[in-house]
Amino acid sequence: MYKHFLTLLATLFLGALSAWAEGKPQASTEGNEHWYLVQFMNGGNALTAETEGAEITTAAAVGSEAQLWKFTGSDADGYVLTNKKGLTLYTSGGQKNNKVSASSKANGVTRYKIVAATHASYKSGYELQPYNNASVSMNLWGGPEENRGVGLWDKGDQNNAVEFVSEKELAAAAGFSIVPYPQSLEVTKEGALNFATITTLAYPDFASMAHAEEFARMWQNVSGVELNLVEGTEDANVLQLSYDTTLPEEGYRLSVSDGRIDIKASQQAGFFYAFQTLKQLLPRQVFAAEKQQGVEWTLPYVEIADQPLLSHRGFMMDIARHFFNKDEVKRVLDVMALYKMNRFHWHLTDDQGWRIHMDKYPLLTEVGAVRAGSFASPGEGGKFFDDTEYGRGFFYTKEELKEIVAYAKERHIEILPEVDLPGHMVAAVASYPEFSCDPGKSYSVRIDGGISHDVLNVGNDKVITFLKDVLDYLADVFPYPYVHIGGDECPTDQWANNADCLRRVQEEGLNGVHELQSWLVEELGIYVKENHGKDLVVWDELLSHWSDKNTVKPVIMAWNSLDHSAKAASRGFKSIVAPYSHLYLDFMQVGPNETLVDEPYYGGWSDSNTNTLQEAYTLNPLGSLSGKEDFCMGVQGNLWAETLNDFGELQYQLLPRMLALAETGWLPAKKKNWNSFYLRLQQQDEILDALGYIYAKHHIVPAEQTEAEKLLAEAAAILEVSQGGQAGFPAKSVHDQLAAIYDVAKMMPTEASVIEALREKVDAYKAAEIVQPQAGKYYQIVSASTYYRKQFEGSTMYQDGAQVRIHYTPQVEPEELWQFVESGLSGVAAYKLQNVCSGELLAMNTYNAAVGMGGAPTNVRVDKATVATGKYDFIPGVVNISAVDGYSATEKGSVKRLSAQVSGLVFAKDEAALCYPGTWLLVEVEDFTAQLEGLVKKCKAIIRDAKPGEMDQPTEEALQYLQQQLIDRAELTLKASGPVEKNVYEQYLDCYRTFLAMPRASLLDAISEQYFYRLENAYFTGNYACANTSNGKVEPKALNTANDGFLWRFVKNNGTVKVVNKATGKAAYIDASKEGAVLMANYAGSGLTDWTLEEIKTDLGGSGVAIVEPSGTYGWYVNPSAFPTVITKPKDWGASIWNLVKTETLTGVEAALVEKKAPVYYDLSGRRVLVPQQGIYITGEGQKRLFSK
Repeated sequence: MYKHFLTLLATLFLGALSAWAEGKPQASTEGNEHWYLVQFMNGGNALTAETEGAEITTAAAVGSEAQLWKFTGSDADGYVLTNKKGLTLYTSGGQKNNKVSASSKANGVTRYKIVAATHASYKSGYELQPYNNASVSMNLWGGPEENRGVGLWDKGDQNNAVEFVSEKELAAAAGFSIVPYPQSLEVTKEGALNFATITTLAYPDFASMAHAEEFARMWQNVSGVELNLVEGTEDANVLQLSYDTTLPEEGYRLSVSDGRIDIKASQQAGFFYAFQTLKQLLPRQVFAAEKQQGVEWTLPYVEIADQPLLSHRGFMMDIARHFFNKDEVKRVLDVMALYKMNRFHWHLTDDQGWRIHMDKYPLLTEVGAVRAGSFASPGEGGKFFDDTEYGRGFFYTKEELKEIVAYAKERHIEILPEVDLPGHMVAAVASYPEFSCDPGKSYSVRIDGGISHDVLNVGNDKVITFLKDVLDYLADVFPYPYVHIGGDECPTDQWANNADCLRRVQEEGLNGVHELQSWLVEELGIYVKENHGKDLVVWDELLSHWSDKNTVKPVIMAWNSLDHSAKAASRGFKSIVAPYSHLYLDFMQVGPNETLVDEPYYGGWSDSNTNTLQEAYTLNPLGSLSGKEDFCMGVQGNLWAETLNDFGELQYQLLPRMLALAETGWLPAKKKNWNSFYLRLQQQDEILDALGYIYAKHHIVPAEQTEAEKLLAEAAAILEVSQGGQAGFPAKSVHDQLAAIYDVAKMMPTEASVIEALREKVDAYKAAEIVQPQAGKYYQIVSASTYYRKQFEGSTMYQDGAQVRIHYTPQVEPEELWQFVESGLSGVAAYKLQNVCSGELLAMNTYNAAVGMGGAPTNVRVDKATVATGKYDFIPGVVNISAVDGYSATEKGSVKRLSAQVSGLVFAKDEAALCYPGTWLLVEVEDFTAQLEGLVKKCKAIIRDAKPGEMDQPTEEALQYLQQQLIDRAELTLKASGPVEKNVYEQYLDCYRTFLAMPRASLLDAISEQYFYRLENAYFTGNYACANTSNGKVEPKALNTANDGFLWRFVKNNGTVKVVNKATGKAAYIDASKEGAVLMANYAGSGLTDWTLEEIKTDLGGSGVAIVEPSGTYGWYVNPSAFPTVITKPKDWGASIWNLVKTETLTGVEAALVEKKAPVYYDLSGRRVLVPQQGIYITGEGQKRLFSK
């Protein structure tokens, strides 16, 4: 693979590229060409011309054909600049403000003079002036920050200065792509050692043997040669390890000379890091997974003295928001170790999930690991949420955690465990509500990101015991000196209204609840130090409320800014630098102008939040610590996982920015150089490819390909996904013809006639008609939207009641199955789209609105998606599903097509372009085994989560039916060998339909008259209806658990309820059915007291219970900033919905006598049955009863 990559001059230390420049370029003549990089000294980008006739740009200096220029002419006549692509520089007139372009047919001003730069900062450089105008020079418009292209500007400007780096100098630097670069590297002589001549690997003692063995295994795997491992010293043909106690703990020396390689270190970490450098000095094939043939295993003769700048070189991995398993964590540890990073900060818990199993608190993972959905991406016009349950079984046992600890230790990585507290604890309070500030409230594991106000009740001694138990657990698992307890983003409003917290403030002599967190850190810090000898790490919010009376000195993790490291030092705290402005790796890597249309990841809250590779590299961790550098322990990158939906996205966001982070922690700022790093990066992709990592390629110059190579790659990409003969794809014969000629072309890639034949078959495949869906077959309709702001690729379309939605995570549920019923229209293949589970037909009633089920169905058609997007003009199998009426093959802004939306709904909208939400794949289901497994899984989840007797929940009888008639029988079917046929699956689907048709509990049925409730507004959450006993008005208030004005009971009466307040003992009422009526809670005989409870969806999309007055028009409503009381407003307004939070406080009302139920029957195996057939059954009273036909 040919790539113009460059690193450093082998004969120099890590110097700037300016050190390479040899002065003015040598003129080229016919048969004697000299090529140069033309590099702007301000910023280091190089003059770049990629395409015919385009305006000149600049880009990072990598030495591509677009960047290497020859100079023809003389000082007297000026020089013509032409690059290796054959493009010549020119301007239209050589005047100020002219842009510079490049063309193979250049006209205008093409000759330039090379004159000395005059700007004080760049006097060693040169300027390029049009031959006809000495007052202007070629200029990087806007400087390196704006980079608005290259044009002519006034002579002497700082953005004029350039230097020339010869191709020879660049080529000489190849082979030194080491990251992080050593502190000192000296080439001792020309030539190279043939590593294949090394026969022995000698190590000094048993402790160092493990690293020797690991390298020997790697070498044998790729070379087939077994090194002789010996303890002691050898004289020749040896890779010799030995101790040098004068070296720092992680330092090493590596020397390559004739017949031997010497590695010296004082500790095992030094040996380990030396081996990482040695591997990067060898040819890249050393990282391969199998034996390599024909490799020249050479090593340059070098002398390296190396050690890290900082002791903490860290990466934080968040497994709370999205979980990553053991193997995935190990993969991260592997790449960290390769680049000499030594601290793995493991974020184990958060609002969105608790990921460590504790025997003493089993609900933390039974309940706290599971949430109803996930925040998938920032979306476009609103956040995109996956509506799929997430997290069941997603946690680590203590044994698994210890396994990871041992794995990391082998790679000299210490693990810093974090349990974030006392905020970011929703998962814990959902598991144990008694740890919250309102134990009577119902909690669920948080789905969204951001900050929750549901925090731990630190006034409760049981909570403190719980936290100490957590610290004991972490201390037992992680044998390292620090434990991270978070401490960020903890609102105090609930503490301010909590009796326990207020009592704690008084008992501890604090000045208010704002000091509770400082008190808590002191309490836990003393405990973990006295009991486990460990210290705490906290986020930098602690600085704002820390008491100088405290004795604990936690390490500050400075994430808000670099200055917080200086603030910490000024108060005597050590710190770890992790500023979000540079090192939050969930932020996008490039801005919108550089983002790919199908960028594999979209997160970090929006694409306006970027942390580029260069920003990660250029950060100086010690930059704010003038004179107090010793207070900085290290630097760290943080990768929050709210929008990391899988391990592929994690790798993509981590790499290659981890390489920049690694060098930032290893080298002093004065030894770092962005241009040098960028050039070295051009070889690191070969390592990442060999190791199988996914990484972002914005900063990797792609290999240059011939037209034949491009065509072969295109054909391979088509055949990789092609399913000839399936719906949406060309006929099988078209697929087979392409496959046949491709196989020939692979063997004869330089045969012009074969390549031309391949071109014809590729074009024929792309132009072929697609196969239409077949009547009677079942399909999944899967989104092909890869546009990064609406990244729904892989989402399956399903019916949800009257709506049609997408599951971002496919469920393999019956609601996801569709069939295309032929409409019988003449002249077009038209269908009605029918959901297999419900039998209902899809309707696109209104453009740019949600499609629905039921009503008048829409005739639809299936067409190959042909509207181009960027580089995409064809993607195999991708289709548009459009309404027949008003159809157009092009986007008109009015054609109704199925289109997935950020809301999760499917709309009728004209977004037909490739990569966009109106594109789909049709996946025919032929083997129904997976479908039946999915149905059983769904039914088991229904039974597991059911709460019979509560609103809209199935009855006991319905659940019994589901278990006996579907789950039990289907599991027997699945145990049988062979695929599940369609007709067998349909039998179980009929059982599922029967279950869905069974009656469910109503809202009123679910209300208990035995218990008091708290009424929380479902829009303005945290605001509860509270009766003011002094004036009788009902007001929205923050919860005070000691105030009975927050407690309400329901009295049922023929479909309506009276809502009675505990404090007043009176019913809630309004004076009349009207908008704006003030709600009172001191009914004295006049007014309206009968209310209807309705479960509704508001005009803002929220769902909850409306408490509606007798006319059915208005409901209880709050807007705390506008109205001091609860009033009536239209019941579908956003804040007219409420959460009915059941408490443990009894009303004193006895449970009503239940009407006699229908008899319950069991078969002779003890299984409950709904409809007894012929035979003997046992009644619920234990009596036998015979049923006959």
